[in-house]
Amino acid sequence: MSFFEIKNISCIRGNKLLFKNLNFKLKNQELLVIKGANGSGKTTLLKILSGLLKPLSGSIIFDKKNINTSKDEYLKLFEYIGHENAIKNALTVRENLNFYLKIKKNLKKENFKNAIKIFNLKHLLDIKIENLSSGEKRRVSLSRLILSNSKIWFLDEPTNSLDKKNTLIFFKILNQHLKSNGIAVIASHDEINIKNKNIDLTIN
Repeated sequence: MSFFEIKNISCIRGNKLLFKNLNFKLKNQELLVIKGANGSGKTTLLKILSGLLKPLSGSIIFDKKNINTSKDEYLKLFEYIGHENAIKNALTVRENLNFYLKIKKNLKKENFKNAIKIFNLKHLLDIKIENLSSGEKRRVSLSRLILSNSKIWFLDEPTNSLDKKNTLIFFKILNQHLKSNGIAVIASHDEINIKNKNIDLTIN
């Protein structure tokens, strides 16, 4: 039985029809990879799924509920990480992560320790984001996946700026997330090498 589903999603941006009547269903442990050329609407679709944009038509269903009538519950269910890192440059790594923990409220300090360990952030904690490399910034952003324990991940080009070592770390936590009955929707130009069930969606 599917946990997450979109029905007949259509979107127009700037008088351009990006996609029409998109449909897919995802069960626990499934990964959907969105493919398509630049400008085809991959990022727009992820923003629609995370409620940042409204579609022209169609509906988004989770656990048999429409997000329009159960929005608060839905917001607690997913983590969205765009191609921009959405972290505050003037704050240190520690301050950014603590700020995120306060927003989520229900998270445990143990999540903080795990995120730092997995993405090797200990030596960066008291450095301002503006002084980090692009790869380090991406690691800080992706650490929210460990902090949040969210069931659904919406990720836009998650491996951008990561070196080979940290790309492998990302794939490892993605695989663990899926094995733990998680769901992921990823827009990526890179190959996503995951053993769990993969579904490809190409936007033309």
